[in-house]
Amino acid sequence: MAASTDVAGLEESFRKFAIHGDPKASGQEMNGKNWAKLCKDCKVADGKAVTGTDVDIVFSKVK
Repeated sequence: MAASTDVAGLEESFRKFAIHGDPKASGQEMNGKNWAKLCKDCKVADGKAVTGTDVDIVFSKVK
């Protein structure tokens, strides 16, 4: 199934970003700094249409 493979890859990427810079992190939750890095690295936050402030607002609404 292609869909389950896609989800597995997405989950692995999430874990990698969630533990980035924090060796004690479990990879189950992500902090705002790592969320911003994920958005920037994946080119979601481009600084024009989607800014760092937008990314921070989304994180604070969801956490």
